[in-house]
Amino acid sequence: MSNLLGFDSVKSSLLTSYRNKKLPHAILLFGKKGIGKASFAKEFALQITGSSPLANPDILLIEKEAEKKEIGVEKIRSIKEFSNQTAAISESKFIVIDSACELTKSAANAVLKILEEPRPNNFLILVAHNLHRVLPTIRSRCQTVKISDLSHKDFVKIVKDDAEFLAEICDNSPAEAIKLGAELSRFYALFLRSILNKKLSEELLKKVADKTYSFQVTEKSCEFLFNRLGKFSRGTDLKFFFEEEKVFLTLAKKDIFPIYDETLILLNKTQSLHLDKKLTLINIFNLLTND
Repeated sequence: MSNLLGFDSVKSSLLTSYRNKKLPHAILLFGKKGIGKASFAKEFALQITGSSPLANPDILLIEKEAEKKEIGVEKIRSIKEFSNQTAAISESKFIVIDSACELTKSAANAVLKILEEPRPNNFLILVAHNLHRVLPTIRSRCQTVKISDLSHKDFVKIVKDDAEFLAEICDNSPAEAIKLGAELSRFYALFLRSILNKKLSEELLKKVADKTYSFQVTEKSCEFLFNRLGKFSRGTDLKFFFEEEKVFLTLAKKDIFPIYDETLILLNKTQSLHLDKKLTLINIFNLLTND
């Protein structure tokens, strides 16, 4: 089993329960998004069943398809056929649902029915980032296990480059830092430099115009900038990243709250209405730099 940081005590407790034949048939793992809950659930199941990641007939992973926003009921219905099959490797079988926050209403009701009629030696592990988005009737039928937030020390062990900056902007979520880290660091540094020069970087404009570019980078960078600027204005002691101090001294002279409100509107409209990402960046830049 790989060394997922921050899961040692949870793993020890669940393994002890399993060996003592006291592992609940349904477990709800909840905690901050991106800290490795689903990876832990899969690796825990692999350790119990003794199978390898490439051959795990006794483990069923239920997750949403990339192009969809939710997990449909047809995915949950596949659990019945899986449960009826005899275990191939060990005496136990595991179903991992990632995540219970993304179930449609019909899918959630189907999960509830499975929980009401548990099968022997079948264990269901549900992953959740927000308990309020999980049906109370589902929560009540699971043993809830809280996964603590990853410590800054553990985050730095996972994320090497620009770890201090990425820990702040990604709120200690290694999954997000690994996914967006290089782009976030480069975007934020170029955006700060552009504000100082009062001219948008050509590299930045090319990045945003690229079809493969994730607009989440713009969103997180802008929200981070305004959040940090607000703290700076209130006199909070900050460790500055890149050229923040110079930029903050320049922007502190402006009435930043209306600019922030307009920026949020632009970001939300761009996502919901699929507006031009490059034009949105130009408009936000103009709001920040126009006298």
